[in-house]
Amino acid sequence: MGRGRPKSVARKSGRQVVDPGQEISQLRRELEEARALLRNVELNRTEAGSLTLARRLATLEEERQVARGLAVEAALARSKVEAELKALRDAIEKAPGVWGWLLRRARRRLR
Repeated sequence: MGRGRPKSVARKSGRQVVDPGQEISQLRRELEEARALLRNVELNRTEAGSLTLARRLATLEEERQVARGLAVEAALARSKVEAELKALRDAIEKAPGVWGWLLRRARRRLR
């Protein structure tokens, strides 16, 4: 008769986990497509092509900004986790008594 969320229900974040290398290659492909479209528009000089190009370039710029934001978030998360790890290691090192000794011994065995 526990309270709260059942353990079988996993928390889902609103974000999809994407491999950064895969995302970079996808953005490069899209950039190359935009450049090809630009060359086409320059050759044809049509107004419809210019509108298509403007929309595509706006989309690419938005995706670039999203990718940059994700990179910043990842860097912040990594530095936060590294700080937490350092604090945990320091706490294990300073833990008193038998429990501290056991923690340090367990840490040595994990290395």
